Amino acid sequence: MKKTIALLGQPNAGKSTVFNGLTGAHQHVGNWPGKTVECKEGTFTHQGEEYNIIDLPGSYSLSAGSDEERITADYIQGGKADLVAVLVDSSQLERSLYMYVDFVGTKTPVVLLLNLMDVAEKKGIHIDTARLSERTGIPVIGFVASDTKRYGELKKSLAEAVTAAKVAKQSELMQYYRQDTAITFEELTQKVQETNLFSREKAAIKELEKTDKGLMVSGRHKYEYIDSLLADAVKKQDNKVELTGFDKKALGKHSGKWIALGIIAAALIGAMILAAPVMAFGFSLATILSGPLEQLMIRMDVWQPLAELIYVVLPNVLAFTVSMAGFVLGVTFAFALIEDVGYMARISVVFNAAMEKLGLQGKSMCSLLMSMGCNMAGVAGSRVIDSSGQRFLTMILVWSIPCGTTFSLAPMLAMVFYGPAGAIAVLLLMVFITIGSLFLASRIFKGKLIHEEDRGGIVMELPPYHKPKWGHIIRTTLMKAWNIFSRAFHVIALVSIVFYLLSYNWFGTDSILTRIGQVIEPVTSMFGMTWQMFMAYISSMVTKESLLGVLNALYSNTDMVNAAFNAKSLGMSENMMTLLPQVVTKAQALGFIMAIVFNVPCTMTVAATFRENHSRKWIALSVVYYLVFSLALAFIFYHIGLLIWH
Repeated sequence: MKKTIALLGQPNAGKSTVFNGLTGAHQHVGNWPGKTVECKEGTFTHQGEEYNIIDLPGSYSLSAGSDEERITADYIQGGKADLVAVLVDSSQLERSLYMYVDFVGTKTPVVLLLNLMDVAEKKGIHIDTARLSERTGIPVIGFVASDTKRYGELKKSLAEAVTAAKVAKQSELMQYYRQDTAITFEELTQKVQETNLFSREKAAIKELEKTDKGLMVSGRHKYEYIDSLLADAVKKQDNKVELTGFDKKALGKHSGKWIALGIIAAALIGAMILAAPVMAFGFSLATILSGPLEQLMIRMDVWQPLAELIYVVLPNVLAFTVSMAGFVLGVTFAFALIEDVGYMARISVVFNAAMEKLGLQGKSMCSLLMSMGCNMAGVAGSRVIDSSGQRFLTMILVWSIPCGTTFSLAPMLAMVFYGPAGAIAVLLLMVFITIGSLFLASRIFKGKLIHEEDRGGIVMELPPYHKPKWGHIIRTTLMKAWNIFSRAFHVIALVSIVFYLLSYNWFGTDSILTRIGQVIEPVTSMFGMTWQMFMAYISSMVTKESLLGVLNALYSNTDMVNAAFNAKSLGMSENMMTLLPQVVTKAQALGFIMAIVFNVPCTMTVAATFRENHSRKWIALSVVYYLVFSLALAFIFYHIGLLIWH
């Protein structure tokens, strides 16, 4: 039976690098059951023996505050690991050893892995690993995760630690609790039961930490124990920590934001350059596949509705999904690079104050800016956010931001009805409403999504800058792109097939959507929409590009299915520019533009959000919110338009 080793450690300690170095290509990435937190599993082999590796979410303690901490604590308490490797930052031992001390008293065998030994030495920190091993009672391994030559020895050391199965000493830690006259620790130990996983003293500490006061007391004693561990095991020079010249500017009150925006813009440009070939290939798939499939369906005399589903809808679904994966590929690579070199933490610091007004953290700024190019990319970029609640709130707010396609469509329509000056006015109006929408959505959703402990400011370590680990970045990027492609395809396919079935002209009669539109036109007219405009509004939730095609198809009585799925250009024909002002008033146009700009985003974005969140409830609530919000805007601006152009 394969032995399981769990990697446990705080953020920025190099845990992902160690995991990738141990497992190589023998790994996969998913999500923990019922959670949006990433789960990494892999294997390595030593002397013919295979070992499972579980990369637990990075967390600062086992106190079970955040989702990450709850997952980590539940896994450890479940006794699923044969060995826990606690990874610490050798250059920040006082802080990073807290996770190890929080683990003391657990009966699971443990090894202490001191990463970044090279960084510690450069700082004048000299660590006696033998002395630390003696004090803790467990193997202590000095390591440099970036040195690929050391992984063979590390595999050997971990295999030996599994066999040795040494449990951390707890006596020295417990003496601080016993000597504390402010707590009745001895009495508490008598009240709790020793378990297969925890000693009686560890169980008493867990009981003590159920209150805020007890948690503070326990934290103090843990740091006292850390000081005692390091007293005769670590020697270091007195080095004054100073910011580099770049960081002084990168973290500046004003300069920091401009530098961050410049780097994010460069990252987005780089992402688009990387994504462009994949997206181009994706969009070409529909053209490549549709023709041969159509000929095949004709030769096989397949029933026409089924044939069109096969050669029109499915090739386009594949095209949409591949294109989405291209976005994910580019965005994930660009922002994984920023994270890996150590700059992402600076972005969080620089924008944190601004994002706090929305109930978010600084990292959310990246997603919001990315959304101006593509909402789906903004959703994918939210993976760098630590808190699951803030991560999902970010995704919801991403839906508030008009994407690049919408920013093209809205002024184009406004130009037809109001001329150049009117188009500029509509564009400015979009900007102001977007800001309002962000605050409104935040106010509605953040109370349910963000725990009290996740609100307010952040305290975080700024990791040192270092060279990117290209293998890790590329491997992670490809795995995430494939994972999103494989999962999103099913969602996009389902939505597209439903839209196809509803919009197909069955047996030469009007489609179901057309009939519904005609029936509800008395209602849609309240929002300033004819039934044709309302169907175009609905189709914009499949792809924004389909909007003009569907409008043209319905007003000219042509095939809505092909118009929706084969819309590859945002351009407006002269016929459309002439037709629309004849059948749509200026007041109707104003309400309609606002409705489509702030409508539910495209299927790819919704699919990406579901892929990241897995909550049907919150996806449904988000869809309902944006439908109501966009229709409310349509109603308001249509009636304002009636007052202006009466």
